[in-house]
Amino acid sequence: MNTARTARRWGTHRCRQLPAWAALLATCAAAAATAQQPRWVPLQDGRETYTVFDALLMQRDNATNPTPLVIDNDTQATAIAGTAPQFPTAGGIRALVGQHAPDRVGWEVGYMGVYGMSADASASGNGSLQVPTPLAGDVTTLRNASLATVTYGSVLNSAEANLLCTERFWHCARPSAYHAERQSCTATVDWLAGFRWAGLDERAAIGLTDPTAATLGTYSVRSSSNLFGGQIGLRGRAQWQAWALEGWLKAALTGAALSQSQDPIVDSVSGLVQRTGRGSQTGTVGGIFDLGGALVYRIDDTWGLRFGYSMLWLTGVALAPDQFDFSNNLNAGTAVDGNATLWLGGGTLGLEARW
Repeated sequence: MNTARTARRWGTHRCRQLPAWAALLATCAAAAATAQQPRWVPLQDGRETYTVFDALLMQRDNATNPTPLVIDNDTQATAIAGTAPQFPTAGGIRALVGQHAPDRVGWEVGYMGVYGMSADASASGNGSLQVPTPLAGDVTTLRNASLATVTYGSVLNSAEANLLCTERFWHCARPSAYHAERQSCTATVDWLAGFRWAGLDERAAIGLTDPTAATLGTYSVRSSSNLFGGQIGLRGRAQWQAWALEGWLKAALTGAALSQSQDPIVDSVSGLVQRTGRGSQTGTVGGIFDLGGALVYRIDDTWGLRFGYSMLWLTGVALAPDQFDFSNNLNAGTAVDGNATLWLGGGTLGLEARW
């Protein structure tokens, strides 16, 4: 009898405690579900138009062939090599206009230009400077010089048009005592696919002056490289409060239309035209690679100030100093050397607007 009464009391006690335990279990399950929620969730935004304008300060790597352009005939040493002219920092611009669409498929067009790339190198001697043979032996004003100068100039233009597939995410707030973890953050990922073109126009010249500075011999060349093809890329952007961080990577496999031309070589002493003006062109495969990043400070809801760094590679281009040909035959100056690479890198400063 006592045993049955005790069992009844225990059963009644357990039944009375079930609601409390169930509430505790439900609370734990809800907490576990909340803890396992994703930190980032998709965000559907409306249409957004943006424009970017950056001023560029680009440093260039002179990747021309180290072929001797001027030698000292007394020592047979190289006085000026193809890599001797070194470019200082050159200015340029980059501009982008685009739109993120509600259906995630947007568009973007852009332009990049670097201007005023100019370099030179010089050497002096005791009337012993000349261009390499056999050309030096046939042209009087290209040998027995006391001063030699090599000048090199270049201009780069590039344009692109892309379709954008955009994904946006919002950072879920996480309960914490830290203020930073309670601030919202958005991230945007743009997948790009489109068309890219780059045009590189260059000129180079060798000038020689004799010991009396009475005569001047010159040898001048020009080259042009046009790269065009399909481009793919990725751009990511994270924005938190008044700051945003952006980075991009683009790559294009291109066809390359290359050409070079050479001014006539005239012996100013005899007046004879040693080599008539000539040129040639060819086609090959090249590439355009664009990498960079920027830190953005939001001035207001529309405008932002940008600070960043950008790099650009071009492969399969014809650089002007590589086109010098010091042979002296019927085919001299009729080939295109298009196996060079151009690298540019430097800081950027600009403005952007988003609305």
